[in-house]
Amino acid sequence: MKIARTFTIDYHLYQELRKKPNQSRIVESSIRRYLNASEDFDLEAIPTRQLMACLQQRDDCVQHIKVILWDQLTSS
Repeated sequence: MKIARTFTIDYHLYQELRKKPNQSRIVESSIRRYLNASEDFDLEAIPTRQLMACLQQRDDCVQHIKVILWDQLTSS
């Protein structure tokens, strides 16, 4: 069951939200994420190459993994 509610949001947020399709879904998923104290992002949404680049730069990543990551990042 759905219910219509009225809330006050910042005008800038309104401007951004009104450009998006299915605004109710966006608002609902954002509220659910906030109430569940979930992460602000989903790791699956981050491109693999970006994850590999981040890992390759970390100090706690072992050297042979860094070499493999660097090879993958520079081969494409």
